Amino acid sequence: MTDSEVVDICTQSIAEVGYIRLTPAQFAVITVEQANLINAMFGDAHMMQLPDHEVAFFEWLRTADPDVWNDLWSDPTPPYHVSLAFLGSFCGPNANGIFVICDLQSVDNYYFSTHTFIEKESDAYVQAVRDRFAEGLPLTTAQALTLEASVAPIDVWHFAYRYRLSVDVAKQAARALAEDRVVVHVPSAEHLSQLFDVQ
Repeated sequence: MTDSEVVDICTQSIAEVGYIRLTPAQFAVITVEQANLINAMFGDAHMMQLPDHEVAFFEWLRTADPDVWNDLWSDPTPPYHVSLAFLGSFCGPNANGIFVICDLQSVDNYYFSTHTFIEKESDAYVQAVRDRFAEGLPLTTAQALTLEASVAPIDVWHFAYRYRLSVDVAKQAARALAEDRVVVHVPSAEHLSQLFDVQ
């Protein structure tokens, strides 16, 4: 898809619904460079709706953990509308990307990434988990969370949804990793943003 075609799609969406709404097929073919172009052109005045797979996740979250859903979406902004700065997180090879939860204000955050691993202390554990995965061996819930965080940023809610777990089970795994000094759990959004490059 050309830059001009992408701009036309976004312009038409804004004219029809007042924000940028893309189909899964469109997310899949828009490049990160084109996403940056769209953000530069429309980002100051318009928002985008999250991709359908993320809307489905947040609808699940509404009942799985209502306090978290309310923290994210209870303000006047229509649910699932986010800044165009996030568009690149869902385009091209990132078409199945997630809107990572890392800025909760009224409840604890459970965000994990390579930045939250405790250096040296976690290295052997993370490698052992990767080896088990490569060998096709079963993983515990905590090991699966470790593997996910070692690949890309994740929160316990997306992790629970992806693995069809209860939120409580996912949080227990996160707490166990923190107690075992594999990861640092930073519940405060303010501290997360100060300590890590959360996105």
